[in-house]
Amino acid sequence: MNNLRDMLKRTIEEETFAQRKQRILPAAIYGAVIASAYVLTLALVNVYTFPALPLGVDWGRVMTMLLGFAAGAALFGALAAWFTEEPAGIVGGGLLSTIVMGIVFLASAGSLDSTSTFQSIIMAAILVGVNMLIAWGLRWTANRHLAILHEYKDAERRKFMMRHISIILLIGFVPGVLGRMDLNAQQAIGRLHKLLQAAPEDASVWPQLPLKQVPALESHFGVDYRIYVRTSAVSAGALDVTVRFEDGFTMSCILPTASGVTFITDCIEGGQITGP
Repeated sequence: MNNLRDMLKRTIEEETFAQRKQRILPAAIYGAVIASAYVLTLALVNVYTFPALPLGVDWGRVMTMLLGFAAGAALFGALAAWFTEEPAGIVGGGLLSTIVMGIVFLASAGSLDSTSTFQSIIMAAILVGVNMLIAWGLRWTANRHLAILHEYKDAERRKFMMRHISIILLIGFVPGVLGRMDLNAQQAIGRLHKLLQAAPEDASVWPQLPLKQVPALESHFGVDYRIYVRTSAVSAGALDVTVRFEDGFTMSCILPTASGVTFITDCIEGGQITGP
């Protein structure tokens, strides 16, 4: 215990807070920028790459995700940059961030039973290596930022800083693009859209629509709508889909993405399905 206390004391005394702040601020800011770029790209990539589908963006949910991810990434960057030595920052930042994530997993589990506690711990532990890699990356963003400020002047400094910021944005942009809907999801949404478009003129498609579960749907055939999509929280291999009609009517469905599924039955009128 004394050795641990001495090690912590030495770590704290290695630098003043003013010295640490030079790394902490850019690491936190760049972490928030990367997270924001990722969330915005993930929210918009399907809308702009599938123009034939009437996909919408739930900006309330997007902004909630953006604020949460940005705050978390900023904290992650600050933890990684607090340590003076590079190895300590990578390992310490990764471990501390994993502990924070474990606490978040426990809180979001909504239960303190042994099973959920164990699962939360396992989920966090699996991410230790990944978090160390992210900690290294966030420290690099801060160190590179400081190097540009100290090594270059005026126009050259602006050029290298813009290049650095472009790399930061690209780091968030690429995984967001990779979150684009796959072919099965695209086809499932396309089938739903095709059925809704055909329904006003072709009653033969009605049995494939959830009229038994949502009988009011029939009176809204022909009304323009937007489809809001995300991975299902309650069913594997499915999408949580909300169809919002321009007249205010809303229908939510769990839409299977397996190829060949043509009947849509797991739906309710109103908001998102939250459980079985």
